[in-house]
Amino acid sequence: MAHHILITGGAGFIGSHLADLLLREGHRVRALDNLSPQVHGPEGRRPAYLAPEVELMLGDVRDPRAVQRALTGVDRVVHLAARVGVAQSMYEIVRYNEVNNVGTATLLEALIQDPVERLVVASSMSVYGEGLYRDGRGQTVVAPERSLEQLKRGEWEVLGGDGEPLRPLPTPESKPPALASVYALTKYDQERTCLMVGRAYGIPTVALRFFNVYGPRQALSNPYTGVLAIFSARLLNGRPPLVNEDGRQRRDFVSVHDVARACRLALLGQAA
Repeated sequence: MAHHILITGGAGFIGSHLADLLLREGHRVRALDNLSPQVHGPEGRRPAYLAPEVELMLGDVRDPRAVQRALTGVDRVVHLAARVGVAQSMYEIVRYNEVNNVGTATLLEALIQDPVERLVVASSMSVYGEGLYRDGRGQTVVAPERSLEQLKRGEWEVLGGDGEPLRPLPTPESKPPALASVYALTKYDQERTCLMVGRAYGIPTVALRFFNVYGPRQALSNPYTGVLAIFSARLLNGRPPLVNEDGRQRRDFVSVHDVARACRLALLGQAA
């Protein structure tokens, strides 16, 4: 069965790959995107990589009229539109709350009036803060946030209550959130608000916590894009990547193609 799907932020990195996947399966795809200059450049043109079959509607997710127009005839929604970047969120506090929180609230109010069959919202691994750890006694522990004084001393390891270094473990979804940035706070707000409203109004809703996504179409010119794109941009310009702390920290990276497939599964509920 073919669906008519809206992707907010659909002209961006993840959204355009998801659109390709959905189009190949015969679905109709509409993208609501404001073509942010930080991502798409000052010209505000439709990106060349966006499939011509995608119906692109220029508009801001904070604009109720634009959202209502974008939802016309749609039966499923993937909500990707957001401001991204941890560091930038710490000084553009109003902007991040406006786009991420108010934008999501605007979409949800429109969905209350015009419900869809399913909503998928992009959250972030940033909601976990420090990952899960095991102490010297073999107990699983939620690590405390490293203090500024500890970091100033160049002591990078996460320490337990007795001062011993903790051993990192794979972090499950059940780990309590530890929100260490404005960005993390807004992503947690997005996922919880969508799940709450979806439950209240009978809209099946899924929140996906993306880790560091990489792949083609990632904006190398955006200083707040993913770390692999930042490393790539420096290497392409003959400069070494900058690695903070002692270089022994661990990160999970996920291909944008896998993220697109995950979105599709959450949206449609069955394998291709």
